[in-house]
Amino acid sequence: MSILSLLKKEGHWSKRNVLVLVFLLVALPTFFATTSVMFQEVVPREVPVGVVPADERVSEEDLRIVEGGVAVFSDPQVIDSEEKALEALNRERVYGIVTVPANITESGVDAQFGLTVNGAIVPFQQPSEVIVGLMQFQLDDILAADISAERTVIGQENTLPEYLFPSFLMVVVIFFAFTYVPYNLRREKDVMDRLKVETSLESVVAAKLIFYTAVMVAPIFIFHVTASYYGYRIDSFAPGAVAVLLLTFLLLSVLSMTIMVLMRFSATGQFVNVVLMLGMIALSALTFPVGFFSAIRTTIARSLPTHYSMIMTRSVMLKDLQLTGFTDWLGAFLGLIVLALAVLKLAIIYHRRTV
Repeated sequence: MSILSLLKKEGHWSKRNVLVLVFLLVALPTFFATTSVMFQEVVPREVPVGVVPADERVSEEDLRIVEGGVAVFSDPQVIDSEEKALEALNRERVYGIVTVPANITESGVDAQFGLTVNGAIVPFQQPSEVIVGLMQFQLDDILAADISAERTVIGQENTLPEYLFPSFLMVVVIFFAFTYVPYNLRREKDVMDRLKVETSLESVVAAKLIFYTAVMVAPIFIFHVTASYYGYRIDSFAPGAVAVLLLTFLLLSVLSMTIMVLMRFSATGQFVNVVLMLGMIALSALTFPVGFFSAIRTTIARSLPTHYSMIMTRSVMLKDLQLTGFTDWLGAFLGLIVLALAVLKLAIIYHRRTV
């Protein structure tokens, strides 16, 4: 049985289960897309910020003093240049840049500090206004210079619904990969013996991956239509964002299929996938930036591929950045997909030899 025949089979199967597909591909995306308008504001517990020198006159000691001062209300890290700090801001390694002027330890000197934030990271906008005041108060207490601080917003300032929009879209992608794909694969269990005669399990899996990755364009388009309806100022159907979302779906689908094959297409496999889905959604920092909660959750989030795909999607949709600025992440993501496919192949071989 050829790939084309298997793709036609998937199309016929989908027609028989059209209500389930409509719910997952249309109703659910519409719900998440429209629900985004319900969120208004959020207050973080702590956020990572970069501490950078304003010019070459700023000493290493000055940077360390300021780093210790702002550590009271943030998680600071010294960055040696503004260029590197802006790159970290775009990649959400930090959510604010504290600019340190020269001569901050000299009495009577006017020291103008700056806090630069990206307007697209909406949850940090109101807290950053508070942080400016805290920074001025804290540094004025430990430095001899006359301290003043000013906040600067770069990029477009989005609303919270606009900010949450790509987050909800990523949730739909994760949900579909860990629920419907395993469910669909498990239904093949009853006809697996017949399929072994007509084709290989590898071909069945390949057809499903191709078919459902293509189908995922539907909820992405639903979100785009909703964004246009609400007048959101986001590039909701940007090719780069669509590519990242589809690659994310492909990776997670391969993972969920591997679990199903190893667990012999059982209900237990579906349960494990649901648990994994909930963990991915809860721990990937899809909605709130890292550092808004515990340090442990920050470490976990930065170890998950969905965290980086979320940043790339958000950056393309909201920050007007190109994927060319994330080539290292994309390379790592493609490497993960190849590795996941290899593991899936090994799982299929193991399944074939043990049944």
